[in-house]
Amino acid sequence: MITSPLGFAGRSHESTHTRHGWSKGLQLAPDLYPGVGGKRLRAMLVERAYEFAGGAGPAPARIIDAIEMLHAGSLVIDDFEDNSSTRRGQPALHRVIGPARAVNAGNWMYFRALELASSAFDDPARSAALLTRFVEVARQCHEGQAIDLSTRIDGVTRRQAYATALAISRWKTGRLVSLAAWCGAHAAAGAAERVHAAAVFGCRVGICLQMKNDLDELQSFASGGERCDDMKNRRVTWPWAWAACELSQQQFGKLQQQLKQQQHRRGLRSIAQILWAVVKDRAAAVINARLDLATQRLLAVVDDPLRGERLSEVTAALRVGTMESSLAEVSR
Repeated sequence: MITSPLGFAGRSHESTHTRHGWSKGLQLAPDLYPGVGGKRLRAMLVERAYEFAGGAGPAPARIIDAIEMLHAGSLVIDDFEDNSSTRRGQPALHRVIGPARAVNAGNWMYFRALELASSAFDDPARSAALLTRFVEVARQCHEGQAIDLSTRIDGVTRRQAYATALAISRWKTGRLVSLAAWCGAHAAAGAAERVHAAAVFGCRVGICLQMKNDLDELQSFASGGERCDDMKNRRVTWPWAWAACELSQQQFGKLQQQLKQQQHRRGLRSIAQILWAVVKDRAAAVINARLDLATQRLLAVVDDPLRGERLSEVTAALRVGTMESSLAEVSR
């Protein structure tokens, strides 16, 4: 990690007094700083992809911080857009400092991430390529978020539920996780095929990350937890997509209608418990099979299985239980 990942533009911002003023104005939660809190899956992907592509020594800290900063900013904005109460067991930032300052802080994180990316290498051309990729992925993540915000599960068909969940996952989470893997391989100046293989692997892992996040929130709420943003906002999540595969059209429509009419937490929890009972076995099977497939496809296109296996070790944190399933389920 670099000494001051937040950073301050220009010498006029280097004094302790001014730096405190900036920190007070932004009032970022401690666990939103790069390197603190969360799964740190993206940071690990940068490091493993750097090694995978032939990098020597540690991966560039500035790139890891840029990825972490971009992700942290997205969490602040997502929580505001979802009207979330908590994040990582603490009050969401907009609940602490108000929506205006929280949005400003989240946007500041985006710009700081781009600033870090733009100066990651001594070679201006390599830094420019990194910055271009950051901008492209940030745009795509916002497009995925637009789909997420504008689509309600009680307004789609069973077939649309699966397709929409996949689109959201690819553009929101998949692309950001793919960026982390691409950045690591790019930083190592790896061969083009290795950089591409790392990026594709990252996207597949990102989809599984979204699946697990959706599943974890559902399981927690069904078991008595407080966070219920997905249910409250009637989001198209993976549990609904899997339920669309498990239930008949009539059963799925009935559950959609119950959700549409429900406003109280007790009723939402009852629906969550039904949904959990329907999808829990299928969810574990699908997530694990997708992770296996991502690893198999990665190893199939590289000439160094050992490095490929080291990169694929990041999937361990996303596995659910020990269920076995067929790869045919997820190869489409």
